[in-house]
Amino acid sequence: MRVVGSAMGIELHAPDDAYFSYFNSPYIGHDIGSAIDIYPHHQEWNGDVLTPVTGKIVRIKKMKMGQPKKFPTNDYDYGIGIRPDESQADIVRIMHCEPNSSEGESVIVGDCIGKVIRSRFFNFWTGPHYHVEIMPLESFSRSSKSYPLELGYKFESKTIQSSKGKIDFLVKSVSNDHVIGYAENLGYSSIGNLLGLSATNEEKQRTGILDGGLSHYKIGGVIGTDTMKLGSHVHLRDSSVGAVRHTKSGASLFMRGPSITTFLDQTELRGISCFIYTKHYTRKKTPQLILIPKTYGQFIGLLQEGDLCELRITNNSNMVKAALDK
Repeated sequence: MRVVGSAMGIELHAPDDAYFSYFNSPYIGHDIGSAIDIYPHHQEWNGDVLTPVTGKIVRIKKMKMGQPKKFPTNDYDYGIGIRPDESQADIVRIMHCEPNSSEGESVIVGDCIGKVIRSRFFNFWTGPHYHVEIMPLESFSRSSKSYPLELGYKFESKTIQSSKGKIDFLVKSVSNDHVIGYAENLGYSSIGNLLGLSATNEEKQRTGILDGGLSHYKIGGVIGTDTMKLGSHVHLRDSSVGAVRHTKSGASLFMRGPSITTFLDQTELRGISCFIYTKHYTRKKTPQLILIPKTYGQFIGLLQEGDLCELRITNNSNMVKAALDK
């Protein structure tokens, strides 16, 4: 298990083989930098959820969700509150996990506490994950009261030369939800043994790892830097994807604008999902990339594992094609 954030003296842990995100979500906990989504390596609905903290389960809330969606979902979501050994007043809340434990039970970090569910809070492209945040016990049902996370990431800026070229995308898998593959000639950055798509600044320097939905969500983040100037633009190489609105320990948050548009061969996509990955999600040191279709099931029958496609990225501010390379 690795530490992936802390607040109020409480550390959150994720499995060493999980990938994760702080800003790839439209919900308020991510908008204020107080939540993390952890995607277990099994990537299976009903797969194990491991507790991110040691403590006692003090609250379990079962929530009836709204109307069914066009993709399979569970009827109920759950909130699990664990009071860490380090605190009496605060809890760690885990969402999207059907518990296999009861209130009053003690757990040790890494214990299985339940199974991943497919919540109706999700979009169709949202993969199996559980949501974690730290908050006062009295605010169990209010994500707006969760504490901003401190992130222990530090990326040393690196100057790069802007270049253009074809982006080859090798398809790994195709589902109703998304296309997963490996994009050659894109820029990637690493922090320790974590890696992801490179963020660059206005001076053409790599500044960290991009974290967010480009451009289907309104917010995103750069992991590894907290020194970017407010209002400065974050780039996916030659394309601006947003402007910095806030910095915090280990990250800079940005608001979308201008948007980018992406194409796989001649088919327009909804966007690109950017995460923080470990080596378990790499091929020849290149991390996977998740492409989001415009409609559920759009690529079924059109693509299959092993297909080689071209990925194109267009900046909507001037509609000039922006191609990326490493």
